[in-house]
Amino acid sequence: MKGLTHFTVGAALATCFPQAVDMALNNYSVILALGGVFGILPDTLDFKLAMFLEENDYIIDPATKEFLRDPMDMNTIDPQKVADKMAEAINNAWKTGKLIKLQLHTVQMGGDIWRHYEVSYDTVNNEVVVEIGPVVTMSQVPTEFPGIARDFKERATAKTECNILQTQSRASKIDIFNGPSFGFEKKENGVEIIFLPWHRQWSHSPFMGAAFGLLGWLIMSGVTGSLHSGAIYGLIIALGFLSHIAFDLTGFMGANLLWPFRKRRTEGLHFLKASNPVANFLMVYASGLLIIWNLNYFSPKPLFDLYWMEYFGLLLILPAALLITLARKFSKKEKEEASRVRAEEEVAESEEDFAG
Repeated sequence: MKGLTHFTVGAALATCFPQAVDMALNNYSVILALGGVFGILPDTLDFKLAMFLEENDYIIDPATKEFLRDPMDMNTIDPQKVADKMAEAINNAWKTGKLIKLQLHTVQMGGDIWRHYEVSYDTVNNEVVVEIGPVVTMSQVPTEFPGIARDFKERATAKTECNILQTQSRASKIDIFNGPSFGFEKKENGVEIIFLPWHRQWSHSPFMGAAFGLLGWLIMSGVTGSLHSGAIYGLIIALGFLSHIAFDLTGFMGANLLWPFRKRRTEGLHFLKASNPVANFLMVYASGLLIIWNLNYFSPKPLFDLYWMEYFGLLLILPAALLITLARKFSKKEKEEASRVRAEEEVAESEEDFAG
């Protein structure tokens, strides 16, 4: 889920406690926001700390001389050299049995232009696939620039010495911001691809949630002078943190449920994608409704007097059902259109090959 989603869920959970609502309404306390802050903290720890502490065995920067046909021209990136180096890292993991980590860098062609490229893993043919694409701006839209080919596209593959195992089949698209990293771990029947090996590890563990909750309880008990008064802070901190982990488990990558006793992530349930706009919108919307309901319910003078089934049925269940239905309908049409265009392109390419 997106950061805003995690924040609103954490804040909504905080409003489920009458004491917290009373503190927010009457004592100008920020305790509700505390749930949101710790709801987003696991990802903050990853992208502001864990990512920079990671040590990589291979670093691939396609704009450097090692991966260029012409050392003086960034337009001559050789996808074969990139694919070969990635295959080498996988083979190294297979031979040594060690967890091999590889970092891919972006290719910045100028102040605000980047070369787009993609990497993927063909688990049928056990190949690394690298595709160099167009130049894009910050909006990730292909754009023409003097001296730089806009529609340049070149593809290369490199076969590995072992089976490639992975659960996420889509290609990694690299252009702006930071490139992805991969971990290659040997298994009995091949090498498993671990996307972002530093992500959702110690920072996404119930242990850390409990630790932050305990620390918050002790600190706020010292501030308030009462263990009982500090307990609500610790509870909301822990719940906000744990809500992040719970929602991450609905996706693909999951979280590390057994850290520090186990370093491996627990795979998600594959229900949702973190980038799914409908899921993120509905969670933010539902959290907002829950916040309004709780603030009204625990208020000495409620503004409305609806039964909870009426409130959530009319304002959440019905709109959510309508939105999901429409989203599936349009998604189906987009897939059909994409399949039609792809089929037409394949026919056109085959006709060109035949004519040639």
